[in-house]
Amino acid sequence: METPKMNQTRTIYGSRIEQARKLSGYTQKQLAEKIGVNQSAIAQYEKGKTIPSDDALKAIAELTRFLPSFFELAPLDEFPEGSLAYRALRSVTAKEADKAYFNAKLMYEHISIMARSFVLPRVQLPLLGEKAERSAEITRASLGIAPDLPIRDLTNVLERNGIVILSLPIFLKKIDAFSTWVDLQGNRPIIAESFGKPGDRVRFSIAHELGHLVMHHPPKITIKLMEKEANNFASSFLLPKCVMDSELIKPLSLYTLAQLKIKWGVSMQALIFRARDLKIITERQATYLFTQMASHGWKTHEPNNLDIKIETPQLFRKMIEGLYDSPDRYAADMCLTDSRVSEMTLFA
Repeated sequence: METPKMNQTRTIYGSRIEQARKLSGYTQKQLAEKIGVNQSAIAQYEKGKTIPSDDALKAIAELTRFLPSFFELAPLDEFPEGSLAYRALRSVTAKEADKAYFNAKLMYEHISIMARSFVLPRVQLPLLGEKAERSAEITRASLGIAPDLPIRDLTNVLERNGIVILSLPIFLKKIDAFSTWVDLQGNRPIIAESFGKPGDRVRFSIAHELGHLVMHHPPKITIKLMEKEANNFASSFLLPKCVMDSELIKPLSLYTLAQLKIKWGVSMQALIFRARDLKIITERQATYLFTQMASHGWKTHEPNNLDIKIETPQLFRKMIEGLYDSPDRYAADMCLTDSRVSEMTLFA
């Protein structure tokens, strides 16, 4: 942990200034221009080498929607990047990765604080060295999910089994979700999801991250292979092999896929990929179905009448409601402005 720098009245942690800046999406240059200092001054604040004046600190607080006392809070233990590190090496910009990471870290910090007075569900997630298909089967059993039925509310099932789901209050163009393990009442998995994505896509992304948590802790293969394995796990987990032969009946049509989408809570495209991977249809037949979907304009957004309900995590909100009698008390305790509290809890 960094050594705090002192002035006559307060202890200010530079890492808190960096956290607030990156969470709010500002570069050092942009923040400096906003508060009327040089970029080098912001860099010095964040390194803990100089302390901002009271006016500068107040300006930073107002811009980032924290109370000035936030910067006096000693930083908690490090929040690992987990699978976000895989995204950062691909097409994700550093700015988007920072927004994802620091939003998730802030919510995790709050959960860590509240967990001192709140018992979290016991973790029931296996760590496996099996192939994706078999890992998905074992994971279903470990989570108490029937081997041949659709998962009605994946988010709720995972939360009941000790997995923390964070619904980030931001839209991330290139990041649907990421996951990591933390030390929180024991070794605990966390999945953070982006706001504003279709319900079927969120469910698949959560299942994808579940695959990383189960199979890649710690990672032992290349990022490309891990991503492929996680996709295979998600497909196998949501669409179990033992029942797909009787569900994906040939000849597959867009009408059949639409009905199966509603039943299984996955996209029509995911169903086509699963049918191809299980050799229920050929590569040529899969291409034909994808071409049909594209001709209807369903490649990027499938029909609105087939939208899957977006699942909402409950744990974060339940912790707040169980420990605080008002949003104002929560805001004061966490050194947040009311607007940031409203934003953070809107989708929780």
